[in-house]
Amino acid sequence: MGLFTRSKPKVRTHRKPTRRERRAAERTAQAEARLRETEKKIHELAGEVRADLHRSA
Repeated sequence: MGLFTRSKPKVRTHRKPTRRERRAAERTAQAEARLRETEKKIHELAGEVRADLHRSA
């Protein structure tokens, strides 16, 4: 009868990202790299401060 036939799954088409999407991804990657560098500097400074406090105690 065909009342409850399954529909075929939709096939996703793989497309090239637009220029806007590529630029956004690049900006995101650069921001994440700057954040990692900043966090690294923070940890280095915190280590120095802890070492200074340990020496002065």
